[in-house]
Amino acid sequence: MPSGPYSHPAIRLSSAFAPFLVLLCGFLSCSCATNPTVKKQKYLDRANQDFSQGKYAEALISYGRAIQVDPHFAEAHYRLAQTQLKLGSWAAAYQELVRTIDLQPENWAAQLDLGRLQLAGGRAKEAKERAQLVVRSDPRNADAEMLLSEADVALGNLQAAVEEASAAIAMAPGRSDMYLNLGHVRVRENNLQEAEQNFKKAQALDPNAVMPRMALAKFYQQNKRWTEAENELQAAIQMAPNDVAPRRALAALYFSQGQESQAEKVLTEAKEQLGNDPNAYRILGESYIGRGQSGKALTEFAALAAKYPGDLLVRKTYVQLLILGNRIEEANNQNQEILKKLPHDPEALVLQGQIEVHQNQTDQAIATLQQALKNAPDNAFGHYHLGLAFQQKGNTQQAESEWREAVRFRPSLAEAWVALGTNATSRSDWRGLQEISDQLMKNSPSNVDAYLFHATARINLGDAAGAETDLYHVLQLAPDHPLPYIKLGQMRVLQKRYNEAEAFFRQALSRDSNSIEAVKGLAGIDWARNKPAVALKFLQEQIDRQPHSSALYQLQGELQLQSKQNQLAEASFSQALDLDHHNLAALVLLAQAQSAQGKTEQALLNYRKAIELSPYDPHLCVALASLYEKSGDWQRAQESYQKALAIQPEDALASNNLAYLLLEHNGDVTLALSLAQTGRKGLPKLPNAADTLGWAYYQNRVYSAAVPLFENAVKAMPNNQTYHYHLGLGYLKLQNPARAKAELEKAISIDPQSAVADQARQAISE
Repeated sequence: MPSGPYSHPAIRLSSAFAPFLVLLCGFLSCSCATNPTVKKQKYLDRANQDFSQGKYAEALISYGRAIQVDPHFAEAHYRLAQTQLKLGSWAAAYQELVRTIDLQPENWAAQLDLGRLQLAGGRAKEAKERAQLVVRSDPRNADAEMLLSEADVALGNLQAAVEEASAAIAMAPGRSDMYLNLGHVRVRENNLQEAEQNFKKAQALDPNAVMPRMALAKFYQQNKRWTEAENELQAAIQMAPNDVAPRRALAALYFSQGQESQAEKVLTEAKEQLGNDPNAYRILGESYIGRGQSGKALTEFAALAAKYPGDLLVRKTYVQLLILGNRIEEANNQNQEILKKLPHDPEALVLQGQIEVHQNQTDQAIATLQQALKNAPDNAFGHYHLGLAFQQKGNTQQAESEWREAVRFRPSLAEAWVALGTNATSRSDWRGLQEISDQLMKNSPSNVDAYLFHATARINLGDAAGAETDLYHVLQLAPDHPLPYIKLGQMRVLQKRYNEAEAFFRQALSRDSNSIEAVKGLAGIDWARNKPAVALKFLQEQIDRQPHSSALYQLQGELQLQSKQNQLAEASFSQALDLDHHNLAALVLLAQAQSAQGKTEQALLNYRKAIELSPYDPHLCVALASLYEKSGDWQRAQESYQKALAIQPEDALASNNLAYLLLEHNGDVTLALSLAQTGRKGLPKLPNAADTLGWAYYQNRVYSAAVPLFENAVKAMPNNQTYHYHLGLGYLKLQNPARAKAELEKAISIDPQSAVADQARQAISE
């Protein structure tokens, strides 16, 4: 081999080893790409970049992907919560903050963010407890001290709030927001001079910041210093032309002065000038919603949903507006698109549950809403709508339970309080209604329903003067609302001041010419004046004016039923049902009219139809059972009473009647005694319940307990043959033959030809 200059020999791979190296390189490359730590960090970095650029919809997706890679990635959960806050998705933000804290209990920033959401949702006590938790671990945390102060303001602890706000300032004397907080506390104290000084101090500390100027503007607005308020807001807009908040506040200022065109101009300019900022392009539509202009809001959000399909809050708001506008098919189509992307999104599932309620898919709605609450158990709106679904199914007990949960999680949710109040009214639970109305007034001081409920409770508890005060307050809040006039009219009817009542009902009709309650009130006055023909003529005139009103035919039938015109009542209720197949009340009343005419089979059929419409209503089961019992079919009666008790175990009437059936047909006397006790407890003033319980004690050979109950029943209804017969038997068992004979003879004299009279004769002979 010839010699030559030294050279490093080339390294050559064998043909067998080369493919292995290629595979190895591919494996290493793949493992880097699929390494969960690397992958989740990549998504997090991309999301953080989008967030910093205001691309919140994009950030939302990337944070979500990071969490898919690692469901325990606390930082991604927290950043996702902050993104949801930016997008205004409060419920979703709440859930992400809860998850963050589960994973990182000492994430004090997340704890405070959650506390602020709780405070905004009316849960001041929980917000305070969360702030205290942070303070215990971090005593120099000024933000926690400030949250404590804000919570105590909401709880009415103003002295403590001042001390906490002052402590926060001592911890962070250079922060303007600390002085703003103290200023707000001073406003609540009505210490206006010090409030203004604190707002100005905040402004001096941070002269280029928007918030101090906005706080000062709000202070001026509250004190009707309109020009100063406008100047502050105009200055704030010049300082921060891309900030939506001062523009929103300026529009609110104009609205408060009745300058609607000027206000809408500000909102339109914000929408046009601030580009793709979600808070800006939503601002006009949100204003329409706030002012109850649902038609304009729907048009606006339809356009926004088309322009910004990635903005889930816009799309969800659009779906909600479609539901409220009863455009259910369109709402369903829109919401299905959201659920395809986010099948477990709690808010979208709550919307889907609402849609299914409107489609009368009650069981499916319940399942959907329960799934939403499984994903977000603190979602107050989910509990509220689940309550509505249970109500639609007829399960009022479960409905009330869900509404209670809704107000527990969100005390300011007026809709849930109203649902609870309506439920209490239907049960004639006046004490409960008063408590509910007190809570509603506390959380929504300008809510008309709160005072109407309070007035209803007061008048039924005998406080007519208090009720009147409530109703006149409603007239101040809503002078064009027909309900306060109706309630005042109803009160005057109870007081037999019929001329005044009539005037109030006519005022209600002048505000709502289709008000059924006002029509009912006027017809009721004629009835109370013993003028049934005039009442029915008035109703016929109303029907002629509104020939497609199911409610008016139902009202006509009710008056005909009261005047024993059962055949005419049957025709009216039938017409009401022709116009509205789901008019449950008309169906039940039709069954009553048919029963009164001896049309038992038709009445039974209609009660069964009513139960199909409302399968969880125990009262319908009791009504059906009573009719079975009346017709002599005690086995079916017993089954219907048992069904009622399966729905509502403490139903007093079902318990009482089932107990009597068991006693009369050789049933379990121990069970009958338990049922009779439930019946007596729920119906303490009903002589029938006293007699049933007495008869149960008698059959259980507790004669000393039976006789006083029989005596109560006889005293309440001295002409009831059965009560005298039972009392006579009781005296016999207590070895008092003279009194026994007197009661048995009285039973015979009431109806000598009856089966009870034969039994009484036999008892005397024995």
